[in-house]
Amino acid sequence: KKLDLDTSEWGKGLTKSVDKLHEELTGHEAELEIWKGPGGAFKVLRVTHVLRAKVCSEKSKASGKFLFNTWQQFPDGRKRARNGLLSEKLCLKEIPIEEHLRDVCSRAITEEEMQRLEASTFMITQDDKPPNYDAEYKCPVKVDTATMLEHSAQVENSASYPGLLTLYHLYTVEIECSGLPGVDFNTLEYSHADSKGKRKLKYVHAWVWLGWADIQRYLLESSKMLDRKAKGSHENPESLHGWLRTFDLNLEMWGAMKGHKRLRSVEDLFAELEREEAQLELWGPHDGTRGVNLLVRVVHVLQLQVQSTEPALAEKFLLNI
Repeated sequence: KKLDLDTSEWGKGLTKSVDKLHEELTGHEAELEIWKGPGGAFKVLRVTHVLRAKVCSEKSKASGKFLFNTWQQFPDGRKRARNGLLSEKLCLKEIPIEEHLRDVCSRAITEEEMQRLEASTFMITQDDKPPNYDAEYKCPVKVDTATMLEHSAQVENSASYPGLLTLYHLYTVEIECSGLPGVDFNTLEYSHADSKGKRKLKYVHAWVWLGWADIQRYLLESSKMLDRKAKGSHENPESLHGWLRTFDLNLEMWGAMKGHKRLRSVEDLFAELEREEAQLELWGPHDGTRGVNLLVRVVHVLQLQVQSTEPALAEKFLLNI
């Protein structure tokens, strides 16, 4: 209230309460920063750190497939579409993430969203009680390697806390695991122990194996455009190259020979942008957590059906062979 932040609607509908924000702060899941604007006005900024993971096995990675979370189910049987990658809030003590990457990824896999594996047919029905937490169960999944792919930051108005700006630090990693089923499966995620030591079911997660191109399509459909690069956005190819390096792109292959064909280079892309033949668009998830940022090259192509006015050539078209 001292900073003129209206919290009267917090805790109503799908929004979260002031008490919930207090839990985030005391649980070291978020922090609040106070910024002073050019005019002297103060702004409150909620800062969170989120892990987003491309989870695979050695075999699935070879075929270009990763795990995709299609839906979640609550303990009372309600279901909601998720359509995202594995995501997990980080504790502030886990930052900088590079110093804790392996441990963070192991926690996200074995202690959070994939605590307990079930068949893909598993779900809670009206006649079923949520399964109890089994302290004897050991998750068979093991993190073999964890590779940092990208770190980005987004500032958005919080949907959970209306009027409160949130800075999301987003860390995209690739986690290669052993012990994962080779087919689609579900998992159970349990909450942390309460004051009585009891752990309640939090979610049922449904996981499917999908090719990365299909996952990108799903993520793009549920994304919003964050940035666009066009003519004049970069002074030279070197500037464009520096910007592209912040994404998970194999730039070393750009401009190299592949068989008898030379792949296009960063210089070629820069020339396209300057000739206004293409644009680059950066797309990201609406909620800042579940997906990954997608860099898209946008081009417009005109295709023509060319016909003759000669009656003998009716219903025939020119084909360039």
